[in-house]
Amino acid sequence: MEGGQARGLGLRLAASGLNQRVLHLVGRRLPAVTGGWMPWLALSRYPIPALPGPDWVRVRPLLAGICGSDTALLTGRASPILSPFASFPAILGHEVVGVVEEAGSAVELKTGERVVVDPIISCFVRGLDPCPACRNGLPALCRHAADGPLAPGMLIGYCRDLPGAWSEAMLAHTSQLHRVPESMSDETAVLVEPLACSLHAVLAARPGPGEKVLVVGGGTIGLGVLVALRMMDPGVDVTAVVRHPLQASLAERLGASRVILDHGGGGPQRAAIEVTSARMHRPIVGDQVLTGGFDLVFDGVGSRASVDASLRVVAPRGRLVLLGTAGELEHLDLTLAWARELRIIGSYVYGSEASLPGAPHTFDFLLERLVETGAPGVADLVTHRFGLDQWRRALAVATGRAQHASVKVVFDHATAYAARD
Repeated sequence: MEGGQARGLGLRLAASGLNQRVLHLVGRRLPAVTGGWMPWLALSRYPIPALPGPDWVRVRPLLAGICGSDTALLTGRASPILSPFASFPAILGHEVVGVVEEAGSAVELKTGERVVVDPIISCFVRGLDPCPACRNGLPALCRHAADGPLAPGMLIGYCRDLPGAWSEAMLAHTSQLHRVPESMSDETAVLVEPLACSLHAVLAARPGPGEKVLVVGGGTIGLGVLVALRMMDPGVDVTAVVRHPLQASLAERLGASRVILDHGGGGPQRAAIEVTSARMHRPIVGDQVLTGGFDLVFDGVGSRASVDASLRVVAPRGRLVLLGTAGELEHLDLTLAWARELRIIGSYVYGSEASLPGAPHTFDFLLERLVETGAPGVADLVTHRFGLDQWRRALAVATGRAQHASVKVVFDHATAYAARD
């Protein structure tokens, strides 16, 4: 940061139907061709933001993750249905561990303390009377994401008034901040936000005694489900279907009972046949359908192929949890949802966990349990780190998991600060 200014990497396009179509047409192809360069992204300087009030904090990011929702936005794969609740141009980034640089007079945190940020923009953050969702500790479901003095935005990084973590300075309301224990590494702390998404999903659909569980996807969210399952139900029988050898190695380390490497598709079906003795049948056209299957399936991918495969391997009256930000899925056959009386459960981020004693925030419970367990293998999910100046390379690696053997890619601000000092 120099001369009262900070640097940030942001989406410089305004939200519009035309821009959405441009991203959809060329976004998913461009990073691979250009080495991560995207003309709608820019690293620029902006004035270091002043605190809006006594209950606000300025945070200096140390590590900031690149989320699948970020790459979906940048490559045109995100559904436009939530566009009324976002505002651009905006500096991106919502997975972060940082240091308090300045705290308002009503804030208990002190300068220099490490924090993780809950990026959800609640009624409290907007200075509004709480809606029913915010009053019940579930601000992700806030009814006022487009209201109040702040620009529309469901979370930091998708609101033009609040710079995200792909920057050198960001603002957060005191209600969004959670202290990081001294014993926790920055690498583990930056994973608290995505791991909280996984834990929230597991708490919404705990496996019952003797139930067999399948996790589809070996990205941060899918691997986080393994962490959460072992944290909550250590004896659960859980199979993981992943795409790449590194994901398989991490899944084994994080507690999968068995791992199936799915190179060319059909991995979930193969898992159901091998693990649950499901039987395969061939329709007159289309992919195979099974009798039998898993009692509980977590889809951490959200693609048309993954959701289709997940639907096919859930046992009758079983549960399918969607936490991979599935959007517009063309030609998805939902016949098995009603023919098998499946329960399809949506899971979005985190909040007050009513199923736990005292209804703690997902972050607080997770931070405590990660310290208690020592978080074996968790920090290994951070596979690549880059400075902000290397953003093109960072996004190429984040969008090319198979080629680069990447899981969580982060912007390493701390190293850049140290080099500058």
